[in-house]
Amino acid sequence: MPSDKDPAEVVETIRQSIKVSQRGSRRVRAHRFKELFGYQALSAQRRELVERLLAEAGIVVQPSLGEAGRDDWLVMSIPTLPVIRATHPDPRPSADLLDYLKSVRPDTEREVEMHFASPLFHGLGYHRELEAAGFGIRLYQGGRPQHIEADLIYFADEIHDLDKGQPLVLVECKRPGRPLDTAAGQVRSYALWVRPAYYVITDAESVGVWDYQGAIAPDRKVLEVKQAQLADSFDDLYAYLNPVAAMETRQKKIARLTAPR
Repeated sequence: MPSDKDPAEVVETIRQSIKVSQRGSRRVRAHRFKELFGYQALSAQRRELVERLLAEAGIVVQPSLGEAGRDDWLVMSIPTLPVIRATHPDPRPSADLLDYLKSVRPDTEREVEMHFASPLFHGLGYHRELEAAGFGIRLYQGGRPQHIEADLIYFADEIHDLDKGQPLVLVECKRPGRPLDTAAGQVRSYALWVRPAYYVITDAESVGVWDYQGAIAPDRKVLEVKQAQLADSFDDLYAYLNPVAAMETRQKKIARLTAPR
């Protein structure tokens, strides 16, 4: 019979095991998770306590304890998030551009790309030479080669190549009407080959920014901005996504992801 353990001590043990893991994470089936704590059942009160202790230790569980199915794998990791400095675009995007972005009502993914995402990134400091639309990616799924196209990739310079260039932001455009999170798994599979600093999913009604963690830990959504709040939140987007900040973030990530373990 399982016996209750000190939850704080169990969380600390999990934290240490993640830190020494080669993958930077630990996995356990959802229905076995309670056994780590000596629980026979994970009541709502116990789950709330465990979630709080995990959060205080900097441990992220994906999917969350409340969303996971019985046989789902829970991935526990300690994401390394970028240091975001308060910064402001200079010059600031014109009021006309911000008003235009708030007014766009696209019906298709292509319209989201052309009429919202591309103008938004130009306002964030990416001139046209840094933009690659319909960028082809050759990847492998199930051992079979596949060719897909990323809606937009923004590079550090005019070298639009995943090996020789420096991809900073991967952008996926979606037709309005579905939560952005439903596309995160698909875009993450692209990001594993692109290795950007961030990937962005947008349907024009919202702009979601995910911090790419590589294969060693689940990615995290660090920001979501609604279209109606774009003018007020533009500086938040700029702090993450402007070319200088994204370049610095990507360089640190590549160094971490390629470091010997």
